Amino acid sequence: GYFISILLDDIDELQCSICLEVFSDPVSTPCGHNFCMSCLKACWDNSTHCQCPFCAAEFPKRTELCVNTFISGLAAHFKSFQMKSSNPEEQLPSKSKNVLCGYCNEEKSCLDCGMSCCNTQLMPHKTTAKLKNHKLIDPVENLEDYICQKHNRPIELFCRDDQMCICQFCMRHTTRLTTLNIV
Repeated sequence: GYFISILLDDIDELQCSICLEVFSDPVSTPCGHNFCMSCLKACWDNSTHCQCPFCAAEFPKRTELCVNTFISGLAAHFKSFQMKSSNPEEQLPSKSKNVLCGYCNEEKSCLDCGMSCCNTQLMPHKTTAKLKNHKLIDPVENLEDYICQKHNRPIELFCRDDQMCICQFCMRHTTRLTTLNIV
């Protein structure tokens, strides 16, 4: 199998051609183009006929839209890697729903600790040597989706053969010969 890391410089494949953002709840049209569900619904709600906003292919009826979980997973991991690779001072606040730590809004979710942190709880991640290397992402409600269920480690790679996201331990413990492209 071939393992590849998510390519941070190839945003076009994970970008909605309507809003020009990384996919949020991506759906596929019958012609195979992908869009954010809310973007495509808005296009179709404002039109008298149902067509692809990218190639203008017309559909006889409005199809039921289901989130493409594969593309959704790739987009989520792309966003998390994008967060890790950028300077925290340059990051914009998350556009996602607020995630609460009981009483206040979360600022980051830590993939290594498995918890979301507000500014107060985040301070040790900024000051303690061991915690400075933890992987912080924008706060998410479903943190378990970013953790390998088998090894309880952050998901960092994508296996092209198995069509799934994996952690470093999954890659190391495979019995197949692998090639790894590092970001």
